Amino acid sequence: MREGFEIVEMAEAEAHAHVPPPVLVILPDPEATLDVRRPVLGRPLVDRLARAALDAGFAGVLMGAGTRAEPPGGQELATGEPLEHPALIVYEGSGVHPELLRLMVAHPLESGDRYTLYDEAGRPTAVFSGQLQQMPSSLPITEELPWPEGMGPRDVVRVLYEEDLARAETLVLEGDRVGLPGRSSWHRRVTIPILRRLSNSRRPLAQIELAALGVAMLSLPLVLGGGAAGLPLGAFAMLAGVQVSMHLRALRELRGPRPDAVPLAPGERVARATRPLSHAAMMIALTYVLVAQTHRSTVGAIVLLAAGGAAALLSLVQARLILRDKPADVFAVPKPAVLAERLGVALPRWVDGAPIIELVVVSSAVPGYAALPWSLLATVAIARLWRWYVGPGLLEGQAPAT
Repeated sequence: MREGFEIVEMAEAEAHAHVPPPVLVILPDPEATLDVRRPVLGRPLVDRLARAALDAGFAGVLMGAGTRAEPPGGQELATGEPLEHPALIVYEGSGVHPELLRLMVAHPLESGDRYTLYDEAGRPTAVFSGQLQQMPSSLPITEELPWPEGMGPRDVVRVLYEEDLARAETLVLEGDRVGLPGRSSWHRRVTIPILRRLSNSRRPLAQIELAALGVAMLSLPLVLGGGAAGLPLGAFAMLAGVQVSMHLRALRELRGPRPDAVPLAPGERVARATRPLSHAAMMIALTYVLVAQTHRSTVGAIVLLAAGGAAALLSLVQARLILRDKPADVFAVPKPAVLAERLGVALPRWVDGAPIIELVVVSSAVPGYAALPWSLLATVAIARLWRWYVGPGLLEGQAPAT
């Protein structure tokens, strides 16, 4: 046990003029039934809370007697040791929105004020104190915090039972600002389970990035040699690989500053190149299947071969530009959501956040007719020429250049 604690003090002149920043005091939760060190989307909640507090301007992180977690920068302090400092006292299995932490630093309480933060289940989760005289042994209960505008009990979570994990994951995704879509059915049933499994795994991100590309490229051998089930299986492999690659940056942010968070190539180039590479592989396989049909005329086979080859080539050109870290937006496919908005069409809410192109290809591949997904990918290839042909702006929500 350390004698006292080390915090970053303000300059002498500043200290007399301003209230010092608060410290984060973490106490053991006597009611917790889950291990507080259990990762929630890659990291324990207490680690996220400690890092967010320090980033928000808190002076230090103090661990009470009996705590099991060891967050970065945390220092143990015995019960009853003097503090005389503003503080946020929390249970070690709790989470607090980073924006709320920043507001606590920017708007300190008077020395005699003390408020409790209750979560959505009405359970006391933390106490914000204007002046904490000594290290407490338990969480003091007071009146509820007057919540700032736009914030409320949903911005804190106390994890006691398995059913609390879903709210904890939602808080992590909103607090870390990983750029994920809202609470659509696809988001709840596909994106979050994938992020949960991959962020909590011990696999380095470079392996996940390369594995996503490998799964997407399986579309070629599956379509060519998978028999009757090869076409839908190949389309599904493309969908799965693209889905994982889309969220590699979110995985890196969720895992935080860990050695395995370094991507295979700077800027997740391999992840960003997965979609065009998988489109090229799928187009090559589908073109071969169509050309190989014995009833097709020679002229028809040549036309199919030329069109399929051109479509695959456009995807390969975009992938090459991405991998060489050069501007590739000129060959990027217009976003379906932007296109639908321009056409006055409303996309189903349940597909918000889904890779819509790959999802439609899977749907068209289920009947087993190669011409359907081939036609869709050919349309996508034509869409890749849009910016190159007409210039940027028309499908990007910008006014066209004059």
